[in-house]
Amino acid sequence: MIEVEKMGKPAIPIVSGRFEGDAVASSRAFGMPDLKWVIVPRIYRNLAHDLCASQTVAAMDDIVKILTASGDTSSRKTGPEPTSVERFEGDDRWDAVLRMNQEFMKRDLGDGFLLHPPTKQAVAALLKGTRLAADTVVCDMPPGFGIATVEKIAVNAALAGAKPEHMPVIIAAVKALSKVGGHGGKSLLMSTSPNAPLLMVNGPIGKKVGLNPRSALGPGRDNEINIVIGRAFYLCLKNIGYWYPNQMDMDTIGTTRKFVMCVAENEAASPWDPYHVDQGFKPNESAVTVFVTDGELDVQDQGNTTGEGLLKNLAYGSTFGTRSIQDKGGGERLIFIPPDVAGPVGKTFTKKQAREFLHKHCYHSLGKLIQYMPLKGEARVAKNWKWLENLTEEQLLQITVPVVDGPESFYLAVVGADRAKTAVFPSGPSPATVGIDQYLP
Repeated sequence: MIEVEKMGKPAIPIVSGRFEGDAVASSRAFGMPDLKWVIVPRIYRNLAHDLCASQTVAAMDDIVKILTASGDTSSRKTGPEPTSVERFEGDDRWDAVLRMNQEFMKRDLGDGFLLHPPTKQAVAALLKGTRLAADTVVCDMPPGFGIATVEKIAVNAALAGAKPEHMPVIIAAVKALSKVGGHGGKSLLMSTSPNAPLLMVNGPIGKKVGLNPRSALGPGRDNEINIVIGRAFYLCLKNIGYWYPNQMDMDTIGTTRKFVMCVAENEAASPWDPYHVDQGFKPNESAVTVFVTDGELDVQDQGNTTGEGLLKNLAYGSTFGTRSIQDKGGGERLIFIPPDVAGPVGKTFTKKQAREFLHKHCYHSLGKLIQYMPLKGEARVAKNWKWLENLTEEQLLQITVPVVDGPESFYLAVVGADRAKTAVFPSGPSPATVGIDQYLP
């Protein structure tokens, strides 16, 4: 609607009730804070046609009123602008920290866990972890495109309890997100689906700062650094990118993957070049990759010992989910392969050959994969898939198709400890990798 307004045509979005906070935040972020809209009670998707019609008819008078009114008809309140310095007092320092946490959580500035005080001293210490000046603009950060300066990144890193040596990784991850897909993956970050970033570090810095490349996606002492760096990134995404729940993050149910984790690839246990080398970096350079994931499945193997057997099982394990028949393509798969799988596979297959093998064997019934979207009526089907509308359900079920478009849609990285348990994540848009060394002090 903002783009329509920019063309000189009046536009009145119809906003479902739960999405009013999203409309307020989005209109501000995308450059038209005075955009007007009307509210209807129900979300249109999956709503019976008669209810779609009745709630739209009921909104027509409001639409006409806004189109013909003069002056500001909005009663929206955006709240006070935050100050640059805030002071919290208590019976002692711990009580002051608790009061700070209580206030920050009222404003939804945290992730639900205890925040560290981002004092001037803490931020100054973090700024020493990079060669960049505090006012350097790293990028505009999606989905709300706030300006990510080094100082703002340091403030959020301080909230997470990060250390100066973590700053180059965090800065590079913020930069990488801005390069993911179109507009930093904005549409997926704002989706009602549980899309979430996942960070992976390659190169010497992973070991230097203590990232765990083994059982890397869980809680506990071994993953302290994985958690701290991922948490700092999330707080940047929230407080710089405006990724606030019920504003610009409209998840229907949510996901624990939004407690973002940062892992290191287990390069020492890999039979292949590490992931960042595939992206054009040298082995002795460090880089971070941001993937956007949309679920997770543990693919267990109970006895295959050959590369072919392990990959066939993994290919079948990658068939879960749906297959898009819209213009956006068939999706992608991020696969974390533990050493007990990567070793035997690497004896038989190069990484390129492994991706090709997975694509060849990752087939499923088209009828099953598209049951999430009925073909009859007004389904948003791409032109090249329109022929499906004339087939019966039985015919659709008999057609087999690759779950993803091509071998390049599989992203393979060796992550994990001993045991043949592989993690498969539906993912997309395509990830982005950014070098870390340029941000070192």
